[in-house]
Amino acid sequence: MNIIVTGGAGFIGSNFIYYMLKKHPSDRIICVDKLTYAGNLETLEAAMEKKNFKFIRADIADRQAVYRIFEQEKPDIVVNFAAESHVDRSIENPEIFLQTNVIGTSVLLDACRKYGIDRYHQVSTDEVYGDLPLDRPDLFFTEETNLKTSSPYSASKAGADLL
Repeated sequence: MNIIVTGGAGFIGSNFIYYMLKKHPSDRIICVDKLTYAGNLETLEAAMEKKNFKFIRADIADRQAVYRIFEQEKPDIVVNFAAESHVDRSIENPEIFLQTNVIGTSVLLDACRKYGIDRYHQVSTDEVYGDLPLDRPDLFFTEETNLKTSSPYSASKAGADLL
């Protein structure tokens, strides 16, 4: 299988890539990352040595670039870790959060529809559900918990999830 992993140069995405390379050595992993403040290509140095790994620097909100990648790489699965994150940064500049988290997700979903990709995984955050009281360790979120965003970051991730 060909698997596109967006945001794979970030902490969580890179760990997922290494897991997939180890557990599914016959699969081909294509990492697509814009390499912003959260992406670090050094985290993928060992992966770069693998024949079944490829890195492409691109912005998921760039429709032409994403379509070109889908045409060339012919993915079977897309896993979207790519995101602007951090609440404080989202308050200072919410537009980049909307661009990457909402528009970028929309572009990926459109590409999946256009190129017949049936399996897409959207990686989100618990922040879409709000906050839990620290003095209530018995409480937890589930997929049925109502959305209760509190920042441009969480609102943009909830918007992506709803798409």
